[in-house]
Amino acid sequence: MNLAEVPVLDALGPRVGAAGAVALASLVRETVAAGVDRRVLLFRPARLAPARRRPPQAGLLREAWEGLRRSSRTRVFELPRGALVALEGPPAHHLAEAQAAITAMLDPAEAAAAVTLLRLPEEAAAVLAAVEEALGLADAVRAAAPAAGRAPDGAAIAAAERALASADVTPFLRRRRVCRLLPGAGAPEPLWEDLRLSLADLRDALLPGCDLGLAPALGRRLARAAERRLLAGLARGEEMRERGPLSLALGIEAATSPEFLRLDALWPAALRGALSVAVAAEEAATDPAGFAFVRDFLAARGHRLILDAAGPTAARAMPAARAGAALLRLRWSAALPPLGSPAAAALRMAFPAGAEAVILAGVDRPAAIAWGWEMGITLFQGRLVESRRAAG
Repeated sequence: MNLAEVPVLDALGPRVGAAGAVALASLVRETVAAGVDRRVLLFRPARLAPARRRPPQAGLLREAWEGLRRSSRTRVFELPRGALVALEGPPAHHLAEAQAAITAMLDPAEAAAAVTLLRLPEEAAAVLAAVEEALGLADAVRAAAPAAGRAPDGAAIAAAERALASADVTPFLRRRRVCRLLPGAGAPEPLWEDLRLSLADLRDALLPGCDLGLAPALGRRLARAAERRLLAGLARGEEMRERGPLSLALGIEAATSPEFLRLDALWPAALRGALSVAVAAEEAATDPAGFAFVRDFLAARGHRLILDAAGPTAARAMPAARAGAALLRLRWSAALPPLGSPAAAALRMAFPAGAEAVILAGVDRPAAIAWGWEMGITLFQGRLVESRRAAG
């Protein structure tokens, strides 16, 4: 079957249970971040033989599961396509009883396919994979996935775009707080939330085996579709009611799209000035006219522009001050110049003027914070900052 013929919208199924999938994904990530031990029972009736899904056997299986809802020790989630998930702290007697009751009604092969007991945080990836499967993104194109390491074609990207048009991209969203951290000042002070989509995870779900680097233009198409879908989700009323200060990593096209204009129109007046858009320095360099338009548009609407530099070379090649960006985000890596070196001095000259104009991202060890402080940086984001914020 040609990928263009895959019935993507049908494969995604109804959106019943999408809220449960999002809530479960959030809970899994919180559990992993906190290092909390949990057991997860996953029941996927869709994997059973058709006869098992009809009364009266379906009713008996459902009754074995329903006992979990009556326990205050378990949390139960309903996912799209009928998948059911329950969480309980160890020793998880209720999950064990439900698993035994369900598997007793199935043959061994069916039980192995439909009923799984997992551990958090060790098997978080397997739980999140089940969420993605329930949302239908992987099924939409699995039947015609290209061979590993092959470039996608236009038909594959078009099918992925159609899937994204109605999919929930929350499971592919990465969240990090940007925090102020001063020497000797205690725990980091959270300032705003940074959101970005993991294109690699989206690619694996929608186009398993593809290498988007072999088709950069098609990769950019997929990224634009995903970013527009993210913006559409953020502009919902329930999202806006709970919104706080925010930064979004977007491409130039997404930052001027109708979806962004709608988000801008709905953005609370009390938070005007608290929305920032991060544009990759590499993209800004290849499309200076588009970048200048985005910069001026955001300034006119009261939003801030962040120049997102993957490394020191990108930061020096397009200094944020010269580009007119309010902020520069620099990623911590071994490629950053040692303190006191001429290269470090040249890099600091590329920083925008003013206090708190540079964010050091990817902070996962104390050396990164120490380097940042010596370079005059007090805004940080990364795993170490998140853990210190939680501890504080």
